[in-house]
Amino acid sequence: MPSRDQTASLFEVESSPELPGRHIIRVAVASAADTQFDYRVPDELWPIEPGRRVEVPFGKGNKLEVGFCVESDVPQGKAFGSADRGIRLKAIRRVVDDEPLLDRPLMELARWIGDYYACPLGQVLAAMVPGAVKRAAGVKRQRCVYLLAGADVLEAVRGPKQKRLVTVLTERGAVSPESAVEVGQVLARVQCQPATLKRLAEKGIVRIRERRVLSALPVIPEGMANDGQGIVLNEDQRGALAHICRQIETGHFGVTLLHGVTDSGKTEVYIRAIEHVVKQGRAAIVLLPEIALTAQTVQRFSARFERIAVMHSGLKPGQRNVQWQAIKAGDTDVVIGARSAVFAPLANVGLIVVDEEHEPSYKQDTAPRYHGRDVAIKRAQLAGAHCILGSATPSLESLRNCRTRPSFALARLPRRVKDLPMPAMKLVDMRQPGITERPLELLSKPLGEHLAQVVARGEQAILLLNRRGYSNFVFCPSCRHTLQCRNCDAALTFHKKTGRRAPMLTVTGRHMDYGYAMCHHCLAQTLVPRDCPLCGKAMTMIGLGSQRLEEELARKFPGVRVVRVDSDSMATQDYYELLREFGQGRIDVLAGTQILAKGLHFPNVTLVGVVSADTCLCLPDFRSNERTFQLIAQVAGRAGRSEKCGTVYVQTYFPEQPAIKFAMDQDFAGFVAEEMKHREACHLPPHWRLAMIVLRDQKHDKLEAAAGALRQRLDRIVAAQRLPAKVRGPMPAVISRIQRFHRVQIIVQAPDAAVMCRLFTALRAERPIRPAVKIAIDIDPVNLL
Repeated sequence: MPSRDQTASLFEVESSPELPGRHIIRVAVASAADTQFDYRVPDELWPIEPGRRVEVPFGKGNKLEVGFCVESDVPQGKAFGSADRGIRLKAIRRVVDDEPLLDRPLMELARWIGDYYACPLGQVLAAMVPGAVKRAAGVKRQRCVYLLAGADVLEAVRGPKQKRLVTVLTERGAVSPESAVEVGQVLARVQCQPATLKRLAEKGIVRIRERRVLSALPVIPEGMANDGQGIVLNEDQRGALAHICRQIETGHFGVTLLHGVTDSGKTEVYIRAIEHVVKQGRAAIVLLPEIALTAQTVQRFSARFERIAVMHSGLKPGQRNVQWQAIKAGDTDVVIGARSAVFAPLANVGLIVVDEEHEPSYKQDTAPRYHGRDVAIKRAQLAGAHCILGSATPSLESLRNCRTRPSFALARLPRRVKDLPMPAMKLVDMRQPGITERPLELLSKPLGEHLAQVVARGEQAILLLNRRGYSNFVFCPSCRHTLQCRNCDAALTFHKKTGRRAPMLTVTGRHMDYGYAMCHHCLAQTLVPRDCPLCGKAMTMIGLGSQRLEEELARKFPGVRVVRVDSDSMATQDYYELLREFGQGRIDVLAGTQILAKGLHFPNVTLVGVVSADTCLCLPDFRSNERTFQLIAQVAGRAGRSEKCGTVYVQTYFPEQPAIKFAMDQDFAGFVAEEMKHREACHLPPHWRLAMIVLRDQKHDKLEAAAGALRQRLDRIVAAQRLPAKVRGPMPAVISRIQRFHRVQIIVQAPDAAVMCRLFTALRAERPIRPAVKIAIDIDPVNLL
């Protein structure tokens, strides 16, 4: 981790004469260099505003790199490499963008992200602009023509086709570059050759120019939900909306945590609040935790707002660029998207909504490792806007902020719309003898019987099993050997091949047919051996997965239309189309992973089954109880969203576990009180801040040496600055090897963000760790695996 002056001098010295140019800019390159670099700008390329990209020679080899201008017209005396130090600055090679991609508020947000999440500014800026925008995806060059103002058209035109061309351009109002008409359209209308138009250009009557055109593609799904017109808010919704509108009208920053039970009408409150903001001439951003949730949400919003844009990674590159350019041009009032939509180049932001704010998917798992919810709050603060955090099971961090921060307020929606009852909760203890028809089956008798009744009545069901694949262990019962990944310290998951129907697995030669074993960390695949490689006895499948659930449903209910929904199945089918078919009643049962637990509204769903409530409980993560409670509560909320009553079956081997007991009682307040006691006693979030440093290398001894050196450095900084921080480790990561890289981690605990920031600011100013290994710093991690 080099110091600012050392790195700047190393990369900017050159022996050639000083290049022309009186102006100096500061550039952040899109690499891991944790500093910015100063360059001279040739006079012919000036001016360059912050937010534009430039191409610069970088490093000793002068390799061309693209970076963002972060400061313009740096004073000579403050520039790295100023004349009094005898260093001549390199000059930029070219300016990439015609105008800034990021405005000043977004540049300020980028600096905050870089400082808070301990990430180089260049990496932050590169992540804020979609790759499709940087590549100009979907942009085409189009030749256009317009009449030149002041030309004596009547006297200069001779032939009938030339006169016809002039007449057509006049009728189309093509008298300026902005109103120019595409050449092909004009020629087709007049039915003449390009030579005729060329002669008019030679006479100075018309001018032909090229312009960039974006090829727009539709991004809004249709037919997913009603338009919501005529909805009457209940008393709770009116109270929450009135509070939010009062906060918006003040013009000051504030945050409202909208804690509403499932189906309490949170989305309608969002929409009414956005309508209030749009009437004031301001705009809004709506963040969703999953791309899949945009289906119903986007359609519902599009029925209420004319100028909306969608931003998520599921769009084609051309679509994404079109949407981004429309936002930047000011043609959008509402932006809807996943985590990265928080960086939408939207001017005059008045409201930011973070739906399902508790979801861990808002956390980016690669640099910059930002949390979308927290960045949304910061962006609202910088814009003087209001931020709504919505959830039926809010995160403990947001709840504590409401208790301790004056800018946070809590609004509750304790009842479902139309005063519909919450679903009936039924616990199934899977330890009871005879609870399933056969050993190792996934569906208990009570759940299976109720499912048959629901389907017979023409109603629908959702079954949740939060584990992909067919079986999570390929196991030898004789010697207890488990099939492991060669690249990672993790067991392989068995997946059945799709598109082939067989009543059971068959064996041919040395391997089992109809499937493969896959590592969900490095994605390596292998055939499954018939016999154990250690003892030679037969291998078997242990554990549960969504594929196995689908197979069991097909066997038990042959006439029921079942569709599996997980990341594997969604790779080969259209999720929007699947939800449309489910909404139209052409699918009886959706069975899959946590993608089904959030945001879906289907009034005909009267049964929800949590096939295994224990999948998160055994994880070595202090948030496992919180996630278990949230998952049960969220998926339970998919049932009974109409006059038809809903029922939820929760199958578990640990019925006494507190998270499951509180979820069955629908006692969120009790769960929070109990969990907060444990967190406070252990100095864990939300009472303290947490950071995780993961070091990895293919050589274990080298990794141990680097981890020890980093721990010593952290201890020295803590002691020198007398910081009230705790450092733990280095210790092996829970998964100690991934993709053949050994992994160790160091955990840092601090009472508040200021202490954590001071510690990592000092750490980043130090020289690089030796021996050099890959180091990832994660501030406020949501996953300790």
